[in-house]
Amino acid sequence: MEVLIKDIANTYLPELVLILFILINLAASVFLHKNMYRISKGLTLTGIICAIAATFYLPISTEDSFAFGGAFLSNAYTLFFKILILISAFFLTLLSRNMVRSTRELAFEYFTVFLSGVLFAMCSVCVMDFVGLFVCLSALGLSCYLLLTYTKSANARQLSFGYLVIGGVASSLFVLGLSYLYGLCGQFGFVDISNYFAQNPPHVLLTFVVILMTVTILFKLGIVPFSSWLPDTFQGAGYPIAAYISVIPPLACFGVLARLLLIMMPFTTSLKLVLASLAVLTILCGSLCALRQTNVKRLMAYSMSVQSGIMLLGLCVFSVYSLSGVLFYLFFYVFATIGAWAAIILFYNSCKLEEIRDFNGLIYHRPYYVIAFTIILLSLAGIAPTCGFVAKLFLFSAVARSGFVFLPFLAVAMLASVIMVFAYWNIIRAMFRRVENSVEIDTNIVSSKLILYACAFATILCCIFADKIFVVLQLISLYM
Repeated sequence: MEVLIKDIANTYLPELVLILFILINLAASVFLHKNMYRISKGLTLTGIICAIAATFYLPISTEDSFAFGGAFLSNAYTLFFKILILISAFFLTLLSRNMVRSTRELAFEYFTVFLSGVLFAMCSVCVMDFVGLFVCLSALGLSCYLLLTYTKSANARQLSFGYLVIGGVASSLFVLGLSYLYGLCGQFGFVDISNYFAQNPPHVLLTFVVILMTVTILFKLGIVPFSSWLPDTFQGAGYPIAAYISVIPPLACFGVLARLLLIMMPFTTSLKLVLASLAVLTILCGSLCALRQTNVKRLMAYSMSVQSGIMLLGLCVFSVYSLSGVLFYLFFYVFATIGAWAAIILFYNSCKLEEIRDFNGLIYHRPYYVIAFTIILLSLAGIAPTCGFVAKLFLFSAVARSGFVFLPFLAVAMLASVIMVFAYWNIIRAMFRRVENSVEIDTNIVSSKLILYACAFATILCCIFADKIFVVLQLISLYM
């Protein structure tokens, strides 16, 4: 009993808290009337706050904490991702207000699936074997598929089914790669596989195996050529669900991908070039496609793809400096993306603004909203003095330090990033355009306003304290 309590207190207390509130939401969905749907949001927020408090209770030391026979890890690296995922979930819960009100009979079920996805995102960063990783990523994907069905639109179910089929193919490739890997070394655990290849010469198929296993991760990140689902799925999904897909899965996937590359990169030299090529192709194609978009949700879909490509390029170098840069980029990405979705959701809930042309002249109606939204878009574009500029500076400098091999990739990525600036500029230009517009923005949506202002302020504040944040992230990288 003492061992169990010690494992809970040192390793998986936040996950246990989330499981408890998932069960409470399930029980409430059975026994409470649909008119009491507001309780679901309160229960979810309470569970997330308790889970955040539980993460600060976990010990941070130079030694890793393990549970379940070494299958579950807790250290500074996993704590960073847990806190970031939980903070994102807190903001996304607040942004779900209007959608939950419109589907009040399914409110408890919605937040049950929502919390389950958050739980498996946290677990995927902590698992120490490929079987557990496959289960966590599959469950995370299942939560996204189910959330898409909560949207009351004509094509939502069709788009979610297409997303499910493509995700199923990606998951099957992961299983295929895992079977090859087990055939090569007879192990599933990360440490066991690393030790095996350290003592035995790597097989020629190892690069192919790793690429197969990373397909399901690249699919969730929207990396080319696995990004065809992104624009249509985002356009058909509800706004809070699209925000969920653009934040929670990327956080989990980059936490997993960094650990996967740590194990496999020393034994397959060509993997860096393959992933760097995919990253640059994603940045270039995503930027060119985003430039032609007229729908805001489709533009945000390509924005997620481009930002994922930039982080993947930094991760390919794989040094302490580059990994710290990726962590800082994720830190900025969460606040900038959630802030952008908060503005978009605020404008949509007020007057159904969906197309970029609908934003014409908004500066003359709600200047504070527009200025905050502009700061966030400039941060996503990487314009100073926002943390997006500092994040890109850290990542691109890490790639430049890695050697002449990556300089062509860096040049193309920087050029494509400039193209993406004009995609964000289309929204900014529309909002500041001198045209008559009769829209009325609802000022009673307090949660979206607060999140918009908080995220805009955070993008500036993180830029001011970027050097101190980066030092902390370098220490976290050492404990990966």
